Amino acid sequence: MDIKEIKKKINQVIKETGFKEENEIYRGTYYEENNLRNLIYSGIYKGKPAILKYYADPRITDEPISLSSFLLCNKSKILTAPKLYKKEIVSPHEGWFISEMIPRGFDCFKRLSNREDRKEFLNIYLEYRNNFPKKQTRKLLLVEKLSADNFHIFRINRWLELAQNVEARRQIENKKLLLNEEFLKLYEESIEVIRKDFKNRGMVWCHGHFKAHELFFSKDKDKYYLIDFAHTAMYPEGYELASIVWSDYLMDSEKWNTPFNKWKLGVYEWINDIEHVAKETKIKKYKILIKASLIERILGTILADITSSSRLDTEKRRGVNLMIELLKELL
Repeated sequence: MDIKEIKKKINQVIKETGFKEENEIYRGTYYEENNLRNLIYSGIYKGKPAILKYYADPRITDEPISLSSFLLCNKSKILTAPKLYKKEIVSPHEGWFISEMIPRGFDCFKRLSNREDRKEFLNIYLEYRNNFPKKQTRKLLLVEKLSADNFHIFRINRWLELAQNVEARRQIENKKLLLNEEFLKLYEESIEVIRKDFKNRGMVWCHGHFKAHELFFSKDKDKYYLIDFAHTAMYPEGYELASIVWSDYLMDSEKWNTPFNKWKLGVYEWINDIEHVAKETKIKKYKILIKASLIERILGTILADITSSSRLDTEKRRGVNLMIELLKELL
């Protein structure tokens, strides 16, 4: 959505609710910088520190409902989420809500390269899984009713379409393409692995975006806030575990200058560190599952997060080359 349009809608919400805005604190985009999908302001609502989030997401989301459902279900003494004050869902893609501001003194995790931070983060992940609704809190969408293998393949094909559009534009502009026949061969091999390894896996109702900078902690590490419920949905088993590796490590472009043989060690560290979480959550054949789940995440990284993004070409090529080498190794 255009920034002027979304700001106009926010101003209308402010007028109707009495929310007193202070600062813009976050802009969410959909792959490209000019493709805005949400805007968040800090401010005051009925005398309390609060945030106002307006979203217009290309993906279907019901974030206010998901947040509210978690708050109703949650019994944890250490993990919570911001209280919901007011909301409106305009369409399956658009809406807004006003919620509690995370208390002062709380900070979010950054990159989880520190092993103690990683251990703490994974322990809170288990706390979240123990307190998140076990069954869906709304009617499932068509795609969520697919088998795990077909769910993954549906999403991957959408990313392939995104990348194809970008590559077609590069071709017209006489720019060197980012993807070639070698990648397409790996793509087809990856699809076969996903079909095989997810054929008999189940689907899991989950937050869908449990990652470092969306988990806030108090100074004494005795209270945690989980935010961003915009991705809550039914996902294949193993999705969230691979997503943790993706968000913390695969997407860390500062590490993309590292030689592959050194860089890949960070991926295998994560695989080993997550194994105890898989045991706690009773995941069977974890090593097979995490590799197949990472293959899905790598395809998404190549097609959507890198090729379809507004990154510089030099950064795109470094990222694509690393991901392709990792894909070869996992296959």
